[in-house]
Amino acid sequence: MAALRYPFEAPACNGELVDVVPGHIKWLRMPLPMALNHINLYLVRDDTGWRLIDTGFDNAMTRGLWEQILPRLGASITGIVCTHHHGDHSGLAGWLTEKLRVPLYMSRAEYFAMRLLRDPALESWEERAYFRRAGLTEEQIGELSQALQLFINRSPPARAYRRLRDGESLVIGDHEWQLRGGEGHSPEHISLYSRELGVLLSGDQLLGRISPNVGVLPFEPEANPLKDWLISLKRIGELPEETLVLPAHELPFHGLRTRADELQRHHLGVLERVRALCTERPDSILGLSRRLFSVRRSALDGVLAIGETMAHLAYLLEQGRVQRALTAQDCYEYRVSEA
Repeated sequence: MAALRYPFEAPACNGELVDVVPGHIKWLRMPLPMALNHINLYLVRDDTGWRLIDTGFDNAMTRGLWEQILPRLGASITGIVCTHHHGDHSGLAGWLTEKLRVPLYMSRAEYFAMRLLRDPALESWEERAYFRRAGLTEEQIGELSQALQLFINRSPPARAYRRLRDGESLVIGDHEWQLRGGEGHSPEHISLYSRELGVLLSGDQLLGRISPNVGVLPFEPEANPLKDWLISLKRIGELPEETLVLPAHELPFHGLRTRADELQRHHLGVLERVRALCTERPDSILGLSRRLFSVRRSALDGVLAIGETMAHLAYLLEQGRVQRALTAQDCYEYRVSEA
């Protein structure tokens, strides 16, 4: 199978602008306060300026970088497209749309998720039950809630948006971009594909060197997001192999179908690893996540590991390949299903 090709080196996380499609698309990076320490943002040439793809995280450092970058663009930003609601992608949507007086473009589910899911304080009984049933103690849940305060969006959200729909198109400047909906990583993720330019702005739906996080979240604890994501991956994998993929993290690359196949095999392999761990001994979600993901640098890494472990367990549970039961401590324990 052909290897992925990476035509560009990474810029610094300081707003340095790189021409990835000269005359049409610029790439810049912003820092993130987590193990995945950057997000890629893109500026797409519009009739009278630039359309911004994603915004960066809501903190003083990123706002300061935008204050430096905006005067250097040579043209105004005409609108902001957020691929999905996660804070690194939409965190500054409200601040930028207010500052620049430009419209925000998102899918409906992502816009309302952005409006609703702003405070990770873990104060509701549903959120605490999610983590308790994953295997955390009340003390651990309280510590996690404190640590997650770093990721609260401080800026007010955008109060209006223009809807993006799967299967429709968005015209930016001289080019038409097909809108590709995806599920699993977020509720209604939108990627943008230009056949004429041979470019996919993939957001988090397709990444080159890492796998997008696919996790069960507290607000939908019985979901099967991995099933949804694999279906979406198959659809996006139908685009041409030579497409230049501009992802939200890591490096731009060629080899779209190759990478889609790699990611599918990766998750099928993780499913087998999870089942093998359940075969060795019954365990909680927290216990399994620690056996699967040994390296954690922050509280957020731990939350993502729990959610991703849960997603693979949900997939196996629906297939009847594992079973679960509530312990006396109100914690789920998973084991291999009996034949």
